[in-house]
Amino acid sequence: MDVLFVGKGSDCRPLLAEAIFNHLAPEHLRARRLACDREEAWAPAALALLAAQGIRPVRAGTPAICAEPSAGDVVITICSADADGRCPHRATMPLHAHWAVHDPLRRHFFAHREDRELLDVYHILRARIERLLPVLLAGVEGDRVHLGRELERIGRFLP
Repeated sequence: MDVLFVGKGSDCRPLLAEAIFNHLAPEHLRARRLACDREEAWAPAALALLAAQGIRPVRAGTPAICAEPSAGDVVITICSADADGRCPHRATMPLHAHWAVHDPLRRHFFAHREDRELLDVYHILRARIERLLPVLLAGVEGDRVHLGRELERIGRFLP
């Protein structure tokens, strides 16, 4: 099973989530990110934050994969608006969760404010992923209903 973090091509949130998940997870669990639109360059601020945290994106320099997810995958949309009706991967996926997280780079702040916003998003995603990993490691993926409830519960957690 892969965990797929979905967002726009220019969005740093799926990049952060994919990198954090793959940094923390054992080898048999992997995360990917999917772009719902055309891929744009990664935000240098997001790459700098990951480097400062000792995390290297798995596919540094490569675009997000736009292929369809497989039936056993979990799709997690990471955007500030409810993506149920708009996510192109939502309709085909039996297991989907929406983790609302604001886009720290969308708003134009002074540089130090933007850095704090990005760090806040990093901590939110890391805290949620740290709660997701024990659920996946416990083998809950066999019980899709329970896993769906846990994904939604974790998606509301704020550190």
